[in-house]
Amino acid sequence: MSAQPLLSGWTVDYGDGPQAITIPHAWNEDLPVFDEGPVVYELELTIPPDAQVLRFHGVSYAADVLINREVVTRHRGIWDAWEVPIKKYQGQSVLLTVRVTKNGGLNYPVEEAASGFLPYVFHTFGGIFREVEIDTAPSAAQSVPTSRASVDGPHILVDGAPFYMRGILHWGWYPELGHPNPPEATIRAELEQIRSFGFNTVKFCLWAPPHRYLDLLAEYGLVGWLELPLWNPSSQPERLGQIRKELEAIVRQYAHHSSIIAWTIGCELGEGIPVEFRQELVELVQKTTGCPLVRDNSGGAEMYGGDLREFGTFDDFHPYCDTQFFPSVLDCLNTGNHGERPTLLGETNDTDVHRNLEALRKVDPFWASGDVNRNAKGVRWQYDLPHFLTKNRFATAPTENRHFRLMESSRQKALFVRKAVTEHVRARPDFSGYVITGLRDTPISTAGFMDDWNAARFDPGEIETWNSTDVFYQIPVRRPSWKHGGNRPGYADSRNHFVGRILLKVGLAVEQGKTVEVRWSIVSSEGIIVAEGRGETVSIPTLSARKVAEIHWQCDQPGEFTLVVEAPGIRNAWPIWVLTRPNFEGWTIHDPAEVLTDLIGTPDGVGRISTRFRPESRPSIQFLLDDASLPAPFWRESAYEFFDAEFWQDLGFAERWERLMPISCDRVIDIDYIAKFWGRDYQVLMNRVDVRTYEEAPVLVRYPHGYVTTLRPFGGLGKQPQCVTNNPAGSRFLSRLMHLRYLGATP
Repeated sequence: MSAQPLLSGWTVDYGDGPQAITIPHAWNEDLPVFDEGPVVYELELTIPPDAQVLRFHGVSYAADVLINREVVTRHRGIWDAWEVPIKKYQGQSVLLTVRVTKNGGLNYPVEEAASGFLPYVFHTFGGIFREVEIDTAPSAAQSVPTSRASVDGPHILVDGAPFYMRGILHWGWYPELGHPNPPEATIRAELEQIRSFGFNTVKFCLWAPPHRYLDLLAEYGLVGWLELPLWNPSSQPERLGQIRKELEAIVRQYAHHSSIIAWTIGCELGEGIPVEFRQELVELVQKTTGCPLVRDNSGGAEMYGGDLREFGTFDDFHPYCDTQFFPSVLDCLNTGNHGERPTLLGETNDTDVHRNLEALRKVDPFWASGDVNRNAKGVRWQYDLPHFLTKNRFATAPTENRHFRLMESSRQKALFVRKAVTEHVRARPDFSGYVITGLRDTPISTAGFMDDWNAARFDPGEIETWNSTDVFYQIPVRRPSWKHGGNRPGYADSRNHFVGRILLKVGLAVEQGKTVEVRWSIVSSEGIIVAEGRGETVSIPTLSARKVAEIHWQCDQPGEFTLVVEAPGIRNAWPIWVLTRPNFEGWTIHDPAEVLTDLIGTPDGVGRISTRFRPESRPSIQFLLDDASLPAPFWRESAYEFFDAEFWQDLGFAERWERLMPISCDRVIDIDYIAKFWGRDYQVLMNRVDVRTYEEAPVLVRYPHGYVTTLRPFGGLGKQPQCVTNNPAGSRFLSRLMHLRYLGATP
């Protein structure tokens, strides 16, 4: 006979009597989340006369198997399949009992097992969560095919063709199921969505998916990266021995999947993991799979600490940084190899959004609950939802607080960040690909392409220009500044310009080599083409990037425009804002931070511009760099509210992320400190909402006699232009703040 599934007829006993269930099964909310068991599963069956083994495809975590009340097998491990010999019971009616204890409790702490990352997303899960079957023969070792991947210097090839990795990070989070064993219909829907977004790789981050998932990848034209479930493990030798045993079983059982083109031993491993342990596992994976892309530590010790001796055949970094710093961080990571081997960004480009708190409050899912029986903290470092969900203003009074508008605003911000970052990566062909974090929202993050309800957050059309085989990108114009006797790194702003002659540069990154002639046009906000042309015919080598157009545009009128660049089958576009250069006369300047040195102040001006807080009584604009402020990223983990529509309509910055980029900050106002001197008679004009903790802090406030802000019209962070007069968006921002009608006076 062939393998016979044993999915029905089971009971589960939590200590209060058996209940009928089917397999796969995880006990989830049937018990308090911190209850490790043991839980008792039973099945009465007749063993066929030719049966040899019972096969369990996945039990979490420790299982004692009894037949007729006699222990016949003990097993530890979540992700591997294992078998129980049953030849001696052929033809008999037996009682099969499985006592299951999950990891995460006192018996099997998370760090002492190959637990992966799910305990840090929500919690551990327990049960017979994958299929059980009876078979006439033990599993035979499956042949391992020649890897579909190969490496040529920094380049990856799949099936002999050039391959640029566009990956999505998958943590195996399936709250509807309570375990990471989705049915085939769910897998197919997921793969269809992933493909529609333009990805070609699924990175299974710190979990082993069901084998059917890996079998289906090829049908959808996708490949996989399998990362073994090693994250923050115990460093005790006896515990590592058990973890190694579990990891070895995964490697042996998954080695035959031709869809896996890359392996990593673990993720962001820091101090405490012996060098020899990592080296031996790399050698095991290489020997067992024959895969040319194997790495011990996804993320890298250079970024996450630990012994700097690392092993494998490619470099792998996890740059998570504020968007204005991304180009310089990429340049930092792009040194050292010079084409010797592939460099992948194994996790990157996360950007959290404002989630639907109103719906969560109404539904009260277990993973957001304040009931510790349903949602104990466990080992999570991020455990905010239970504390604020029932009282947060967006959840309790969504209409009054423009809840849905903030959801859409933060969604658009996420699109801007993802596009900008990906274009920065594609402009650097020494990188061989990226994996974006992540597929779906989780209790600790809202960076998903799919939301809490597993609905697509983005339309594929919003993504195709930047997450595709070939991608146009803007090349920044160099503008080194001069300070203290020498040059400093500096660039002009690609999106914001002063009236006059404007230089725009465009590059193209390709997967397959091609020759292109680019067409470009500049379109006004009314849809009128104000300039157009063609670039020179350029040949771009495989897996490379080249400048394909240099545009010299004489723009004599301010306005809003769009730069559109096209070639057969390729298109991209960027908003362009052109401004009249303002006059900054008439104000006194107090600049201890030395960031306004390009401005000339007036000793007895109508007001004071300062780069250090001081309790002025006359009109003032106060830029906070360190004092009276607190650190906070501008782009990561945040959404923004803009108040006073007339004010923002005049400035032109509200929710215009390309205009906020050159003035974005890395701090928020310490309003309690300011209030000690100026009191509470202020209006928040721009408010930062932390979309993980839901703490709030302003970045721009207006007092009756002045403004206080951490925004930076003088730029200076990362890719931002240096100084106000080189920063068109910054010049606009500062000049409008100086317009006294907003302070109750007439200029």
